Amino acid sequence: MADARSTALLDMTLLPPLEEVLDLAAAQLAAWMPNQRWYAHKGAGAPQVEVAGWAPLRIAPDHATVLLVAAVHLGDSGGAGTGPTGPREPDALYQIPLVLRRPEGAPAPEEGAEIGVLAVSGGPLRVDDATRDADGRAALVATLVSGDGAAGPGLSLASHRTRPGSPLPLGRAMRSRVLAGEQSNTSLIIETEGTSPLIVKLLRVLQDGENPDAVLQGALTAQGSAHVPAVVGAATVRTGAMRTHALVAQEFLPQVEDAWRVALRLARAGEDFTAPARALGTTLAEVHRDLAAALGTVAADEGAVRAVLAQMHRRLAQVAAEVEQVAAHRERLAALLDTAAGQTWPAMQRIHGDLHLGQVLASPERGWVLLDFEGEPLRPLAERALPDSPLRDVAGMLRSLDYAAGAVALEHGVDAGSWAADARAAFLEGWAAEAGTPAPAVLAAFEADKAVYEALYESRQRPDWLPIPLAALERISARGAGAGSAG
Repeated sequence: MADARSTALLDMTLLPPLEEVLDLAAAQLAAWMPNQRWYAHKGAGAPQVEVAGWAPLRIAPDHATVLLVAAVHLGDSGGAGTGPTGPREPDALYQIPLVLRRPEGAPAPEEGAEIGVLAVSGGPLRVDDATRDADGRAALVATLVSGDGAAGPGLSLASHRTRPGSPLPLGRAMRSRVLAGEQSNTSLIIETEGTSPLIVKLLRVLQDGENPDAVLQGALTAQGSAHVPAVVGAATVRTGAMRTHALVAQEFLPQVEDAWRVALRLARAGEDFTAPARALGTTLAEVHRDLAAALGTVAADEGAVRAVLAQMHRRLAQVAAEVEQVAAHRERLAALLDTAAGQTWPAMQRIHGDLHLGQVLASPERGWVLLDFEGEPLRPLAERALPDSPLRDVAGMLRSLDYAAGAVALEHGVDAGSWAADARAAFLEGWAAEAGTPAPAVLAAFEADKAVYEALYESRQRPDWLPIPLAALERISARGAGAGSAG
């Protein structure tokens, strides 16, 4: 009788061509993907999925790890295949590494790993998410360690080491796990005795162009900034005409708390947060300075200012049409935006783009450390790669401090309004000491724009939280352009 090991062996010569196997897996991916946290098209109907490209990462005696890019056609796009003028462009491309195993005698899958079982000639195959499989995670990390890349039908992968001589953990002693709580991507924690832990981010939604997370953190690492985790490597993927980042590896800071949790705890207890908030403002200004030095700036001329304010006016009109409480402030907010047009704006540059307290870690050794420079994940990658105003990041953090006070009021009945006002003023003071005091109307415009966005989100997702951005809009619109933003 064969033992469990022999029954789990994967003889690829007994299987159909791997391309046929992956085509069969596409239907199971269509059912599995909408249930994943990183799937960005929830509510858009059942997707149709086809394989845009794939490449083998490792063929082992008992499993195969394959990097696959899935082309998603949404329900109202007419489905996959060929349209009246030729092949139809997909609505989205997703990166999905897979592990193929024989189900009988194979190790039990990790929670959430199994995608399905395929009935193929030569025996059934279990298809697992490689990020939730120890062998799959090792194969992904190996692409960064070896630098060899991978190639297959319609897909090629190349790896790039930021510091070619720096060690990357791999081998029998390597421990790996999926970081809990991630949403738009999947991050892997890699630990090996004797080396510093790493976090390897697998970018799920693929768009043509360089991903800001890799570019900006890589630039800050090259500048010697201690305010971001150092980038040690990355990989790029090409399928068809699209080329973008697939993986980013950087140092992992274990057992540290994010600023959101710190702020919530202190706000609830009524403990002073002004010194940490001031240091956070200084940190952000230093990050902006280093990004400007590494990637340059452009003048905020009349055309650039007009384009930014036009986006704000469009958002205000769209949200006011859906959220009646915002409509009550529309006239005054529109006047504020018009006032901002005539003020002095700081130079445009690359920025974080989606900054809030949850994107900041409190490191005992290094102070505040900023994470996740992708920008707003729902914005097109081409937009996120453009220079923007650093005041967008400032406004994002001001709003996040306000949200901390709002959260403790809603969840614990604690009035932290004064706490938030003091923290916001201290944060702005810290930023302005390094970067200069911004024109009040310009900063107020960015904060109002963020609060308008928040109002739309809360009206759709968390109506109980809608009073938080509405209170901000009331404050900003009532005080007008000359009142400033930190009060």
